[in-house]
Amino acid sequence: MRTPPDILRIEGNEASLIDVSLPDGGLPPYPGVGSYQVFRASRVMKPDDVGFTYHHHVDIAIWRGRLCVAWNSCEKDEDLWPSRELFSTSADGIAWEKPRELFPMGLSTPLRMYFYLARNGVMLAIAGLRRGTDEIDEEGKGALVVRPIHADHSLGEVFLLQSGHDDPRAARFDTSSDNAFVAACRELLDNRVYLEQQDLGRLLGDRAMVWHRPESWPAGAVPGDNAKWVAGKAYSFFKRPDGVRVGISKMGWTTTTRDEGLTWTQPVVPPTLLTDKAKVWSQRTPDGRYALVYNPTKGTRHPLAIALSDDGGATFRDLRIVHGELPLQRYEGRFRSVGPQYTRGVSEWSDDGSRAGEGAIWAVYSMSKEDIWVSRIPLTADANAWNVYRPAWCDASANDSLVELTDRDPYDHAAATRNFATAERVAIDFSVECTGGCSIDLLSQFGSKRAITLTPPVGISRIKIEADASKQLATITLNGKPETLGFLEPAANLQRIAFRTGPYRRLGGTEHIDPETDRPTGAAMLRVRGFHLV
Repeated sequence: MRTPPDILRIEGNEASLIDVSLPDGGLPPYPGVGSYQVFRASRVMKPDDVGFTYHHHVDIAIWRGRLCVAWNSCEKDEDLWPSRELFSTSADGIAWEKPRELFPMGLSTPLRMYFYLARNGVMLAIAGLRRGTDEIDEEGKGALVVRPIHADHSLGEVFLLQSGHDDPRAARFDTSSDNAFVAACRELLDNRVYLEQQDLGRLLGDRAMVWHRPESWPAGAVPGDNAKWVAGKAYSFFKRPDGVRVGISKMGWTTTTRDEGLTWTQPVVPPTLLTDKAKVWSQRTPDGRYALVYNPTKGTRHPLAIALSDDGGATFRDLRIVHGELPLQRYEGRFRSVGPQYTRGVSEWSDDGSRAGEGAIWAVYSMSKEDIWVSRIPLTADANAWNVYRPAWCDASANDSLVELTDRDPYDHAAATRNFATAERVAIDFSVECTGGCSIDLLSQFGSKRAITLTPPVGISRIKIEADASKQLATITLNGKPETLGFLEPAANLQRIAFRTGPYRRLGGTEHIDPETDRPTGAAMLRVRGFHLV
């Protein structure tokens, strides 16, 4: 099997410009993204009825018009009991139903993927089979549980999908009287590429790609950083126009197959794909392009960015930010990496096409292994679009006529960012109403340099901003009274303005909180009317 010299390329210098001291890395946002919190952990509010604070290992599907998200939930520590898998759905990606158990607690363990739509129209939910309360790891996975997701999004009877031996808690799938369900299960088990998404081919046994075996490599060992972090963890796949499938795993290890997973090229790390131990999500988009969504950094799991390809998945360019906020990690726990991470999108095996006309793709990820988020990424990037950041205890909507932000979260804020074509000089005016503590930043394209930062007074104000990057000066007219100021930070140009219900922040950090304080507060509010850019 030939090793391709360069399966894919990331074109451009954006990754080299990233400043990890900034939550967005200093890169511009992908315009029009809406980021919405699916689930917010709180030990005292108990939105999951128990108050668990570890939430991670996510997947997303589209089924009968709704978005479906599943994830792993532990009391506070990764891979330690008590643990279960949760499931929630949404019609719009903004409002999410209260999560329920994907499988009965004690029966399941997390996987890299939880959804499979068979060709006969049966949607399956799967997870690993839990045999006890010992610590779990990828080495011990292989047995599976399965159940159907019905058209009304209710969950059907639980069966063993592959287990090695019987289990008194569930019957084998092939004992079901539902022939369509049995056929769907058999199809899943025959799908090598789908099952390769799990680490190191553990669900495939002898059918796994040979590159998970040390003896297949010239040096007699699977390459990686250490025995745990090796090539072949958490693959995602896309199919190129020539029929070749490309697989990308953690740390950027990339491989291809021409025969649907019977044989694979020796994995390599493309030199321009800068990433680390979080996942790289790859997919074909509904408009025929290809997308990579990942953390383009080493040693951190922020920011979360997207690059797109319009040449068949060979060259990805214009790296832009999907999620550029980094709130405080509120709770302690084992292996709690900080940042938006472990991203997945809607795969070809979890999409029934019921939202095909939406003109967007969806990504799901965990924030600091604590909260679950989705982002809606429009396929047509409008340079003048608004980006919205909406935690669960907040509301956020934005257009040029009206921006409305409300905030009840003591440890986060709501935000809306108006993008515009990069310019040396801009003039912006609007009316703003706020309850206090809000902030407005005028920012450069790269480096996220704050040319100006405003804290509008309580009540209703009229604000006009006239800024000139060539002079590093801005005139702020507040209720008819002008004041000229030097730029707060040197900005070579201007590209967006951000409105928040709280002050500017950099990295939220990990100063763990008193759980009793983690409850909704009185609402802070910011409202912008009549936004006008000259």
